[in-house]
Amino acid sequence: MTRAVIITGAAGGIGAALCERMRQDGYLAIGIDRKPAPVADKSLQFDLSDSEQLVDLGRELARDYELKAVVHNGASQPIAQAGETALADWMDALRVNVIAVDALISGTRDNLASNDGSVVVISSVHARATSGGVTAYATTKAALEGWVRSAAIDLAPAIRVNAVAPGAIDTAKLREGFARWGESAEERKDVLRRRTALRRIGDPSEVAGAVSFLIGDDARFITGTVLVVDGGATARLGSE
Repeated sequence: MTRAVIITGAAGGIGAALCERMRQDGYLAIGIDRKPAPVADKSLQFDLSDSEQLVDLGRELARDYELKAVVHNGASQPIAQAGETALADWMDALRVNVIAVDALISGTRDNLASNDGSVVVISSVHARATSGGVTAYATTKAALEGWVRSAAIDLAPAIRVNAVAPGAIDTAKLREGFARWGESAEERKDVLRRRTALRRIGDPSEVAGAVSFLIGDDARFITGTVLVVDGGATARLGSE
């Protein structure tokens, strides 16, 4: 049976990098996204907010493959402030950002356990230090890290559970966010670089490398933790 890694949000910049890295590591990359994921070996178009169907999908994949890992990268990011986020957006963010990984594990748990498997979720620096206007996103990413700690205990010792928390990564979504600032976009990018200890924006491959480490044998005594990949941005006091 083919050894595989399930990757949600596989059509985006980080998702594509994850698919590429998993293939380099010798795994079949199974991508799940609302959009086609051309870099994945097997691309499944699926709505991550459909929790019950996601359990069934996990069971189907567990029947067909030896699963080394589930990497939950899919995310919903409503742009709205506290008290102004629509209920539908709140529910979508909760289902996609948090509940989706639990649903997938429900369907794949036995398979992962029999294959020394791992779960890695893509969190965000917004789980601990955020900005205005992304209340649902920041809240659900914080909840996702809480899930990691709890699941690491529940699924041990057979399955390890960890998170990677990226900072600013050069993806289409980040570029779209800067584009909203119009003529001041480049100036804001420069501010971001200056406030990052390594003085640059990250590359999606660097997030994928962190995930590769966490599901590999060199991390076999690591579970329940969050690996921050932000170039040192959150090491700086916000008051500086």
